[in-house]
Amino acid sequence: MAVTSCSFVDKLKEKISSNKEEKKEVTKKEQTKEVTKGADLQFYNKYIEVSNKIQDAGDKVYKDFSSDIPSAGSLTKSSFLIAVTFKFSVDNLERIMKEYNRSYFDGGELSKLNASEEMKSEIEGDFKSLLKALENYHAVSKKVADYYSKGEYKEDLSKAKGYEDEMKTENEKYKSAFDKFSAAIKKYKPAREKRDPNSVSNPDERAVIVLMNSYENTLDKAEEFYEAFNGVQYNGDLSKAKDKFREFESSFKEDKNSVLSAEFTDKTKYMKYSYEDYFVKMTNMFLDAGTKFFDKAPSAKDEREFNRLYDDVVNNYNYMITAYNTNINVVNMFKVY
Repeated sequence: MAVTSCSFVDKLKEKISSNKEEKKEVTKKEQTKEVTKGADLQFYNKYIEVSNKIQDAGDKVYKDFSSDIPSAGSLTKSSFLIAVTFKFSVDNLERIMKEYNRSYFDGGELSKLNASEEMKSEIEGDFKSLLKALENYHAVSKKVADYYSKGEYKEDLSKAKGYEDEMKTENEKYKSAFDKFSAAIKKYKPAREKRDPNSVSNPDERAVIVLMNSYENTLDKAEEFYEAFNGVQYNGDLSKAKDKFREFESSFKEDKNSVLSAEFTDKTKYMKYSYEDYFVKMTNMFLDAGTKFFDKAPSAKDEREFNRLYDDVVNNYNYMITAYNTNINVVNMFKVY
């Protein structure tokens, strides 16, 4: 994920323009540019958040099915099953699916997002296909979860093999739709434009450049970590993910110190406070979850314990992404009068 600082900085440049006619012309041009860039950036950031939450919910259904339910060939009427985790994951998938269906089709946040025509068309097209795949996946997984959680298998084992095949098929369809959606989002990742705060004298401009650079660095490193972490397995190799986590931790510490030591005026202090009180808090929670994972996951007593630690990292990662999106909107709404 990336972010640019053109919105705030361009407005500051308009503010200090000495020529009124030049200022009027610059304002007109920069506002036109900002609408396009700002909308595309907001669109991209929001769909990254959507992608993370859907992947978390969708992947967990089949993971918990495989963990809770033995293969059909080894199942008997006397098998003792506790399908609580699987059932919970199916319910969570339904919640996520409904949330985004309503957000997109029923006047919610996603329905109000705008972006360049090609970007909007491709990402939203793949998103609608993914929602359909999720609906089918949920319908099958709910049927299967009820079959096991209600003990129906004890009365009729004949459905077990068919349900196992259906789960595998719908999981593959969901993953295919998700991969297409994810690739479309990444295709439109905004180009990063890092600025040197020491090259400007205006304290507000300089402070916000430091802040934006910190957001960019933090999220870039977070994305690198997540790519290495996503899908790690119980008793698998965690070394690459751990290295990326430590890189993230070190980078965040450095960038946080830069922000907290920057000179914010009364006009921009609220952005620093939002960074410190919300984004840093959520990032620290993610760091705590990651530290706990890499301390305890290698010696987890079973796959269930490993998955709990893994899910805690993913959940806190998503909370951090949500905080990022909220704070970026705070910065981009800043006006200079």
